[in-house]
Amino acid sequence: MIIARLRGGLGNQLFQYAAAKALSLHHRTTLKLDLYTYSRHRYRKFELSKFRIEAAEASREEVHRYTGTNPVSRYLNKRENYFHCPKVFAQPHYHFFEDFFALPPDIYLSGYWQSEKHFLSFATTIREQFQPVAPLDERNVELQARMRSQNSVAIHIRRGDYTSSSYSSFFSILSKSYYDLAIATIGALRRSPVLYFFSDDPDWCSRNFDIAGAEFVRHNEGDNSYKDMLLMSACRHNIIANSTFSWWGAWLNDNPEKVVIAPKQWFRVDYLDRPEPVYPCRLYNTKDLLPEKWLRL
Repeated sequence: MIIARLRGGLGNQLFQYAAAKALSLHHRTTLKLDLYTYSRHRYRKFELSKFRIEAAEASREEVHRYTGTNPVSRYLNKRENYFHCPKVFAQPHYHFFEDFFALPPDIYLSGYWQSEKHFLSFATTIREQFQPVAPLDERNVELQARMRSQNSVAIHIRRGDYTSSSYSSFFSILSKSYYDLAIATIGALRRSPVLYFFSDDPDWCSRNFDIAGAEFVRHNEGDNSYKDMLLMSACRHNIIANSTFSWWGAWLNDNPEKVVIAPKQWFRVDYLDRPEPVYPCRLYNTKDLLPEKWLRL
C-alpha cells in the first residue's frame, strides 16, 4: 500500500495525488491519502473529492504504521523529515526525483512532487481522474463552450494570499509587465486571441487591463473556485501565474497546439541554480517544474 500525505491547496493536492497515483499504478498496489492536515489547519480544505480520483482516506492506524507508533516518536520523526522511518520517503529536493519509480510498493510519501515527470507515463489516467464528479452548471457550460469555439487565452493572476507577509517573503506577485509581455507574445503567435482573466482579485485586473473584448471571470467563488481551473483548461492557450492552480489549468488543457506562457522565476528568490537549502533536505530548484514546451518569460 502507498499512502500519500496531502497538504496545501488544490494545486498542491493535485501534484501530490498524481505522483502517488502514478507510483501505485506502477506497482499495481492500493493508494490511500493521509488527510490529517485538513483537520488541523482549517484555512485549507481537501478538494480532490470534487474529482474522479481513486483513493480512500487512510486511517490513523494505517498512517502510524509508517510514521511512528506514539505521539512523541511521530513528532520527532516529522521534525527530522522522517529520516529514521524506513517506510517513509520524504522528497529530498524540489525537482524531479529520478529514482521515484524505484521506490518500494509499501511506502508513505511526503513531498510536493511538482514536476510532471513524476506522473507523465500515466498522464492519460491522471487526466481522466482529474475530471469533475459533478457536471458543470449551465453558466459555466455555456462559457466553456464559448472558450472552445474561440482562439481563447486564459490569463491567471494570483494576488490574494501572495500579498500577505507570510507568503510575500517566499512567493512574489508577478509584475504587470510580465502579463503585458505575455499577452503581446500570444498576440504575435496566434491570430485574434480572446482574453479571459481569472483571479482572486478580479477588480484589480479590470482596473489594470483595459483590453477590448477581454472578459473577467468572477462568478466561481469559494467552494466553486475549482471550476475556474476547469474553465482555464478549456481555453486554447494559457498565461499562468507562479501558482500551481493555473499550472494545472494549463496542463489539463488538451489542445495539441496550445501556447503556454509561464514565469521564468517562480519564487521571490531565484532558486533555479542556487545550492543552499531553504529548509532541511529540500532544495527549491525549479528546473523541472515547467514542461519543456512551455514558454518562459
